[in-house]
Amino acid sequence: MSLVFAATALQARRLWPDSYYALYAGRYIVAHGVPHANVITAVARGAPWIDQQWLAQVLYYGAWAAGGYAALVIASSALIAAGFGVLAALMLRRGVPPTRAFAWTLAAFIVSYGYASARAQSFGYLFLGLTLWFIVRDAEAPGSPAAGGSGGRPPQASTAAAPRGRTWLVIGVLVAWANTHGSVLLGAGLVAAYAGYRAARALIGRASDDQRDRALPTAARYLALAVAAVASVACTPYGLGVTGYYHSLIGNAVLDRNVAEWAPPSLYDPLCWAFFAVVVVVAVLVAIAWHRGATPDPLLLAIAAGTLALALTAFRNMPWFGFAGSLLAADTLARRAGRRVPALSATFRVATAGLLAALAVVSLVALAAAPADQFEAWIPGRAIGVGAAVAARHPTWRVLDDQWSAAGMLWLYPSMLGRVAFDVRVEQYKLSDMSAFFDFLYVRGPRWQRVTRGYNIIVVSRLWHPGLARALTRLPGWRVIYSDRAGLVLIRR
Repeated sequence: MSLVFAATALQARRLWPDSYYALYAGRYIVAHGVPHANVITAVARGAPWIDQQWLAQVLYYGAWAAGGYAALVIASSALIAAGFGVLAALMLRRGVPPTRAFAWTLAAFIVSYGYASARAQSFGYLFLGLTLWFIVRDAEAPGSPAAGGSGGRPPQASTAAAPRGRTWLVIGVLVAWANTHGSVLLGAGLVAAYAGYRAARALIGRASDDQRDRALPTAARYLALAVAAVASVACTPYGLGVTGYYHSLIGNAVLDRNVAEWAPPSLYDPLCWAFFAVVVVVAVLVAIAWHRGATPDPLLLAIAAGTLALALTAFRNMPWFGFAGSLLAADTLARRAGRRVPALSATFRVATAGLLAALAVVSLVALAAAPADQFEAWIPGRAIGVGAAVAARHPTWRVLDDQWSAAGMLWLYPSMLGRVAFDVRVEQYKLSDMSAFFDFLYVRGPRWQRVTRGYNIIVVSRLWHPGLARALTRLPGWRVIYSDRAGLVLIRR
């Protein structure tokens, strides 16, 4: 956990647009309550706003209020580290040697490193780890189809058992997840599929009436668990209305074409190389171990296959396979009989633990001592300030920003709420508006500038959209009033 925390803190020391979104949305919720109508952007002002991540935003804003940007990054890094800590603990619980548990947890983290930033998804790491813990522990209970020893021994023959009492705690995890990040759909799906399988397993193959009568209560309890898992997704201030949020994002063709994290992983993207490498390593090692008599746990195999299929549909889903694939490989290799891993000496273990703890402490100190402009390094701060100052002198003027400038402006200048065109909440916008905005960002097509209609100020980041910045300096009808290496500000002539 110390290594994951330190590496995550290093990655998250510069904030992303999602980080600023969490902050300004959290600030709004603390002041006005959970929102139901958009008051943030000009394009979608007044439209229904289903803020599925509201609880994560409130908690992140609370962290910032308590300790600034450093506290925000520490909170996010701690969530991610805790998720991988649960994964490592589960591996150890399954009999994986500590050295291998460390190596496979590190592999899972490397797959996820591209997302190790301060954003609502950080909650998903912890909640996925806990969900896997409850499912796997329930499957280990006496009487379950998966119960049995390691080393490929067959499961115990026993009457199917009802869900353990502690298994129901997973519903609380899902409810918290449902109010912090949309990846709860994965967690709810895993629990519902597992519970549904256990219910069917309890009933199938019971030849006599007496066996069926004894199996019915078990099946009913697992069906209740499956229903509760599905219902947990709607346990938010929006009730069933939250399904509209998911419907606007899943299968959105505009997002798939224009946003890298919604597109399938690509071998041309360096951030995907670790994912493909882990996929190959897991597949090869599991196949070899299986060939040598170590049968993979069917439950872990199914979860890994499901998360792999999900990861191949979108870049943003790769971390979930990192968890499931690493757990499958570590568990399968640990089942090989007679293959003992040499134990590390006590001196080496203590020295390693001390080194990792020191690394975490250094990360904490570095974050606490970092100035605010280090966290804001990836937004064009001066350009944003100039644009906000012009807008303050002209109250009727609206601002067209890229996502980096918009997120920074909405956070740093609360008076700009409702006057900025777009922000990162892409589910708020019509497909035509999104297409026009992405054409503007990428200077694509003969009508790329059509989105500028109705706006008098443009603020863009040179760092993230250099092509757009160059094109805007030649755009007829606009005049550059500020320019530096980070950003550009224009006003309509």
